[in-house]
Amino acid sequence: MAKKEITVFIFGNYTPNSLRFTISLGIARLLFVLLCLSALAVFTAFGIIASGAYRFSRLIYLTQRNRTLEKEFKKITYLKERLEYLEAEREKLARILGVDLTPRPIDWQNASHDSFTIPDWIKNQPWGKYPIPVLIPVVNYVVSRRSSPEHIAVDLAAPKDSPVFAAADGIVTARGADRHLGRFLIIAHSDGYETYYGHLSQWNVNQGDTIKVGQIIGKVGMTGQASAPHLHFEIRKMGKPIDPAEILKI
Repeated sequence: MAKKEITVFIFGNYTPNSLRFTISLGIARLLFVLLCLSALAVFTAFGIIASGAYRFSRLIYLTQRNRTLEKEFKKITYLKERLEYLEAEREKLARILGVDLTPRPIDWQNASHDSFTIPDWIKNQPWGKYPIPVLIPVVNYVVSRRSSPEHIAVDLAAPKDSPVFAAADGIVTARGADRHLGRFLIIAHSDGYETYYGHLSQWNVNQGDTIKVGQIIGKVGMTGQASAPHLHFEIRKMGKPIDPAEILKI
């Protein structure tokens, strides 16, 4: 039986000489298998190197990111400590001056709730029927702070997100937020009256809106300098604050 072999001829482009070599079919198959394994090993090595390079670059990025986050965390920790210090100083100063923090937390289990509800005479009335404050702006409230020389207003504690009603017919002249009152609304009424509503969790009206007495204008919150949900309610006439209890039965 003839032996199976593979003969390879190699010719040059510009020479009659040629190179010839013969290998057995078994060796040729072995060489082919070795070539395939070598190619597979090269591709595997390239994949491992590429994966390692990607992981190394990610490691460098995450290390830098971690250092940045550590610096940010140190800043936040410093600001938190500074804020706690300032809050303690504010409370100390308030005690020295004899000023109550606004408002004290309310014990809703034991507090006596006002049973006031929006009366029927408010409903279905034309705008302008009640041009000056006639309505307490929240229901089921507790008076947490009354008017005083340094605080000519009342604080009406109520559950968070309770509706806040307009005290009279009027027009919204200001809607905004500041450090003390948080989200607030100012409504102008007839005869130079204005009502102020502070610490709202949200607004339900915009500046310039025409408002009817009893209309929901916002919700009770604790924005600004407030330690518990409540409404800061203020009445002014010709720019001068008036104790709301002098006009309304609070």
